[in-house]
Amino acid sequence: MATITYTVTVATGTNWYSANANKYYINGEVAPILYLQEGNTYVFNQSNASNSGHPLRFSSTKDGTHQSGVAYTTGVTSTGTPGTSGANTTIVVAPVRIVGAPVLFYYCTVHAGMGNTTQTIAPTSGTTEYNPQFDEIIDEAYDRTNLRGVRTGYHLRSARRSLNIMFQEWANRGIHLWKVKLAKVPLVLGQAEYNYAADSDNFPIDIDTVLEAYYRDNTDTAAPQDIALTKIDRSQYSQTPNKLTQGTPSQYYVERKLNPSIFLYATPSSSVSSTSTPANFQFCFYYIAKIQDVGAYNFTSDVVNRFYPCMISGLSYYLSLKVSPDLSQELERRYESEMLRALDADNEGASTFISPQTFYGDGV
Repeated sequence: MATITYTVTVATGTNWYSANANKYYINGEVAPILYLQEGNTYVFNQSNASNSGHPLRFSSTKDGTHQSGVAYTTGVTSTGTPGTSGANTTIVVAPVRIVGAPVLFYYCTVHAGMGNTTQTIAPTSGTTEYNPQFDEIIDEAYDRTNLRGVRTGYHLRSARRSLNIMFQEWANRGIHLWKVKLAKVPLVLGQAEYNYAADSDNFPIDIDTVLEAYYRDNTDTAAPQDIALTKIDRSQYSQTPNKLTQGTPSQYYVERKLNPSIFLYATPSSSVSSTSTPANFQFCFYYIAKIQDVGAYNFTSDVVNRFYPCMISGLSYYLSLKVSPDLSQELERRYESEMLRALDADNEGASTFISPQTFYGDGV
């Protein structure tokens, strides 16, 4: 745990007890409420000359011995004389769950009303990587459908199936932007169709949607050149008279099937095809990858944390259709509300510039 040092000075001020009287200043703040975390060590440095005659101590009674209280000594040590170099009062805060450290008060043993409260708080986890396993997600979702108690193996299989179906529904909405990836595929002389079967080393197998594409001239690795490609639909590609025309690619068509293919037009000529490793010329494209399936119950989800509430709300809605139809409407409303919040959090912030429409006269 951590060691925190507070600088203590004494000056006239106002606190809960009185105004215009001597008070402890902690790091320059007059008699503040302090929050001491369990397990941490706190050093109250009283070396400043203003501390002379004002020993700082702790008590479980407000204002300590001035209110018929006694000094709290668990984990407390004092060294030196206040107002001289090396004077410290140190407290190692005992965990409430072990020895029951109370709410404490810091006070001056000589003068009343100089201190304030110290709240004892439990330590934080120190981590921000919460990623629940699927069994926890399923439990939470079932709890929201009011199906509690013993759940059978069928209930678990049903929930896993529903979660996988929901992930496919998310793919239809195109919301899983955290799955955007970049693929780089070497351009092959005269080759129009690119897919996983043709190049399993470079072409991804997890394509859901292709977002945009370009080809890269990498002959000068210190200054590669990227040229954008135009996406066309099936109708436009089918009307291309000679699909094997060689040249510099300028268009691409995505054939959406179980394992998608991408067709280039024109097909790479000898001047833009790769004959070396690493490839001199590459077909590059950004795509949204598929969300991974649920798998085993002790696996974690392939979902970013901002979509956890949405995922659990969505699963509870899907399950309610099977076990609590009377709750389905309300759970669907919550699901869509969580979805909107998650999508709002997923938006990229960007500046917007609005220019007024300008008209120019014709001189008449």
